[in-house]
Amino acid sequence: MADLFIKNGLVLTMEPDTFSGLVIENGAVAVTGNIIVAVGKTSDLEAEYGNSKRVIDASGKIIMPGLIMTHSHMAYPLGHNMPVDFTQLKSFWDMLMKMGWEWLEDVTTCDDIYAATMYSAMKMLKSGNTTVCETVEAPNALPGPLMASARAIEEIGIRAQVGYEITERVPGEDILKTQSLEWADKGIQENIDFLTKYPKNNGSRIEARPAIHAAYTVSEETLKKVRTLADALDCGIQIHVSEIPRAFLVEKYGKSAPKYLEDAGLLGPDVIAGHSIDLDDEDLEILRRNDVKVSYTPMTDSLGGNLVARIPEMLEKNMNVTIGHDCFFTLDISEYMRYTYLVQKNHHHNPLVVSPFQMLDMVTMQGARALGVEDQIGSLKVGKKADVILIEPDSPSPTTVATYLSYFTMTFQGKHVHTVIVDGNIVVEEYKMKNVNEALIRKNCVEHARQLWKRNGIEV
Repeated sequence: MADLFIKNGLVLTMEPDTFSGLVIENGAVAVTGNIIVAVGKTSDLEAEYGNSKRVIDASGKIIMPGLIMTHSHMAYPLGHNMPVDFTQLKSFWDMLMKMGWEWLEDVTTCDDIYAATMYSAMKMLKSGNTTVCETVEAPNALPGPLMASARAIEEIGIRAQVGYEITERVPGEDILKTQSLEWADKGIQENIDFLTKYPKNNGSRIEARPAIHAAYTVSEETLKKVRTLADALDCGIQIHVSEIPRAFLVEKYGKSAPKYLEDAGLLGPDVIAGHSIDLDDEDLEILRRNDVKVSYTPMTDSLGGNLVARIPEMLEKNMNVTIGHDCFFTLDISEYMRYTYLVQKNHHHNPLVVSPFQMLDMVTMQGARALGVEDQIGSLKVGKKADVILIEPDSPSPTTVATYLSYFTMTFQGKHVHTVIVDGNIVVEEYKMKNVNEALIRKNCVEHARQLWKRNGIEV
């Protein structure tokens, strides 16, 4: 007997990875507390677990581990559809300094973060995304943004690693002219305070992972402080790497972003590098030899008119590649999966690059490894945390052992996710959030978006 028994589904274990993971027809998963206690054929497990406290018949459904997103900014949807003069955005720099900083981050409050994070996490969960690596930015709201984020994450039920973005950028000032160690120290302190409550392996769904903005907005002094902090507390680091043309870094430092970060001692296997677009051969080798984990954000990169990351070469080098979304566009993880799969083929003029199993691995076990929690999530295995999703394919063709990989690249949409379980708790049931009021969350987020737009002189 267990607390939960899910039976009669197509079980995708993803253990140890998508390519070699066992696929079980008429399979079942048993959960006690927040731990998976059995995975196998329904016929083999029915006698022991058929009378569990809760039994879910997953006939016609896929049973698989929850999906993992490794780079997000859950307050950013407050800027979705903001009616601004987009003719101002002629380059990535314009988008960053105006859309990212001036119009969003610098006017975001802690209450905004709470409202938007509730909405973003809700939408992620409903598309099967059970774990996220989150970067929070709101310099004029310090101290407190991380606790506002954590409060929403606790209430909504998602699993997350969260950090505040450390930067020497001074709100309202031109980063090309002004940098301040004082502002970086404020960000570092925000992360330190959060780490006291959410250290690694604290037993909750939230862990602290300090964030740094990027090589071009912090000094070596700040990078060394963050590396010392991460080493002392074993908390990992997240940072944007090479999301702008490398020529800027070479002009500023005489070296590329990866080289600058390596020379400062920041890089290592506990670093998640968001974007990682404009890399030459030496840059790629630097990331590989330091075992840096890459969070590929193709839709944001495309929006900024930037390059396409060298994903096939990264995969050939056995680098860990995962998917991030920055919370631009929709929050449906299926869209980012499909765009990842397709844009690389288009860019390389090669339909064979990025196979379906590689793409699916990016949001399961590779994502778990990037976060350093591959022993806890990312696959269905006895002893791991019970982060499980049930998908009811709305497909014009059969979804079977032979076809499920194609389903995820061709047909899967977040709205096909029927049930979501995080840490043993059912948070989405029959396509709806179970323990929160979806309409109220949406209404509150819309109101906070209105308030943020008003601070930018926009009233609707």
